[in-house]
Amino acid sequence: MLIKQLLTGGDYNKSLRQRRWASIGMLVIGLVGFACYFLLVPDSGLSDYARGFYLGAASGITSGAVVLLARTHYLLTHPKAQRKAKIKETDERERHIVRTAGLMAGAFTLFAAVLSLFVVLPLNTDVFYTLLAVVCFYSAAFFLSSLWLSRKL
Repeated sequence: MLIKQLLTGGDYNKSLRQRRWASIGMLVIGLVGFACYFLLVPDSGLSDYARGFYLGAASGITSGAVVLLARTHYLLTHPKAQRKAKIKETDERERHIVRTAGLMAGAFTLFAAVLSLFVVLPLNTDVFYTLLAVVCFYSAAFFLSSLWLSRKL
């Protein structure tokens, strides 16, 4: 969904080709994750949780990449389906819903992280600093993107 939003522009064929390259990039990342899981993780002494992260993240990224690649290839080779998808993706109501959902999810995530700071500080300072870094990164990304968009638009 995020790649669709980022790579939907004026020329729909061009955006589909960009999505294809993005899905190939995601596929490479997933395959590197599998390679790390099978080649590096067994001898690393990592906890079961960390091992599960490698396998789960690699599986999820690879699966998502394969689905995106198949869907993009289908749209590139079937003009009727491409026209239908273009109409749906460029529909103003649909775009407004996705934008609003993204804003709400971002706001909820930020408020949940800030709330978690108060709970986590007395329990674990490492987790506190990690959450604080996430909140600061989100805030900086919001500020910089607002600045960039105000100059661009």
